[in-house]
Amino acid sequence: MLATACFLVLSFFYGTSTEKPENLPNDGADSDEKPLFNSKDIFTIPNAMSITGGILTWHGAGSIESTTGLSEVIMGRIIDVLDGAVARATGQTSDLGAAVDAGIDKAATAKLLCDLTRKDAAPKLVIGTIALLNTINAAATGITNMRNGGKGFSDRPSKSGKLAMAGETVTLFAYAGAYTAEHNGHPGLAKILRNFGCAALIVSLPFATRAAHEYLKRATANNDNDDNSLNY
Repeated sequence: MLATACFLVLSFFYGTSTEKPENLPNDGADSDEKPLFNSKDIFTIPNAMSITGGILTWHGAGSIESTTGLSEVIMGRIIDVLDGAVARATGQTSDLGAAVDAGIDKAATAKLLCDLTRKDAAPKLVIGTIALLNTINAAATGITNMRNGGKGFSDRPSKSGKLAMAGETVTLFAYAGAYTAEHNGHPGLAKILRNFGCAALIVSLPFATRAAHEYLKRATANNDNDDNSLNY
């Protein structure tokens, strides 16, 4: 956590200083070839939030049966949800930030799914469905990025993707909470949370299916078409 705090401090000072001396290079701003990312995109508040959220989720997933572990997972996922809004509010949106957010989100989700599976905290069908959808979206995004070449990353989710992620996040929260409740002597609450988690996943499936179709469509789109947006 100390490393994250240092990163956050650097993000604040680096992000608030955008002027460059005239004798320094301009990171390719006046060049015909657009750079993959600018150095100022590294130390940003949203990137620090993405890293912090990932660390909290990763650490908490290992002890999800405790209230402390569950709290870390919930805090981590909430921070990950908010980093995009902070990026827009502070004017620190970038292709690199989108890639960092997406990469850490997928890694943290994979860790949480693995721990829930290992502890038998959620039905294998629920875990498998979420894992399959995330794998399809990640693979399609990777293919799109490779095909884009120097046009930048395409990691930002569609509107359907955002709704699907929200539903999947609520589902994981519910099953994780049920596991915690059961291990702390609250079987009634655990049953309610499991039912709620199942309902949340069912509601999210239409959005998840549409999002997967959009990601795959973008991955197979003609490279000559410059419009790779997904209704951001």
